[in-house]
Amino acid sequence: MAQRLFFGVDVGGTFTKIALVDEKSRLLAKSKFSSEGFSNKAFFAKTLRANILSILSEHKLALRHLKGIGIGLPGPVDFDKGIVLSLTNIKGWNRFPLSAYLRRYFSVPVFIDNDANCMGLAESRLGAARGTSYALCLTLGTGVGGALILDRQIYRSSYFLSAEVGHIPVVLDGPKCSCGGRGCLERFVGNRALLSAARRVFKKDMSLEEVSCLAAKGDLRALKIWRDAGNIIGLAVSGVLNVFNPEIVVIGGGVAEAGDALFASIRRTVTCHAMEQLKKYVKVKKAALGNDAGVLGAALLAKEQVGIRV
Repeated sequence: MAQRLFFGVDVGGTFTKIALVDEKSRLLAKSKFSSEGFSNKAFFAKTLRANILSILSEHKLALRHLKGIGIGLPGPVDFDKGIVLSLTNIKGWNRFPLSAYLRRYFSVPVFIDNDANCMGLAESRLGAARGTSYALCLTLGTGVGGALILDRQIYRSSYFLSAEVGHIPVVLDGPKCSCGGRGCLERFVGNRALLSAARRVFKKDMSLEEVSCLAAKGDLRALKIWRDAGNIIGLAVSGVLNVFNPEIVVIGGGVAEAGDALFASIRRTVTCHAMEQLKKYVKVKKAALGNDAGVLGAALLAKEQVGIRV
């Protein structure tokens, strides 16, 4: 049987990552390139095509073996129609039919989804949630993204805004959020908020990696930053658990690298606020696939949409 290949694409505001996988979900190659200039859609398409062809050539693989492309985007998309609904980091893509546009360049099916959904799909199939049917996956970074896996399928909802855990209100009349609401989780545990908290505590600019290192050494000020973040994440997670009853909560992204100080606090808060029956069996785990989760999930998206399951 001829080899069947799939590319995953993870579009970020600064860099775009691509990965090549085969029909058995094995990662064959990966690369990344600058996202600069992607407001020009033709430039994006040509850059993506050039990088895909380069990887195929490097591995002596033919374009005819490519069966689909999946793309994860940092914003809401209409999955059914392949339309980007809005992107904050790349101008000019709102309401754009990206799937149909890119198909002209590749002559294979192109599927798009929110990047957190791609991360959740990868962790469900290959990572920390493998073997489960119901999972909540969070990615903690500049913002807070979420994906719900229900009966092994991504739950997208009527308006493609499901699992926006970062926009759960956790403080009444809290600071205004970019979503238009107030007191959202993201306003307290997104990178910017955590860096501001570190600046207040240490009276100087610090990276989150430095805060994590201090916490690992037992610095009480750093530990408090992560414990406070874990408390508020755990509160939001508890609400989702009580509604959807997943078997596992998987947490990834840069903030998850804080480790035990963060996760112990999340688990403790979940134990306090989740329903009694849930806290007995639900697990809270760190994501297993790291920085590859989004791009692998995008490739799996394409693979499953053309009918090949893990």
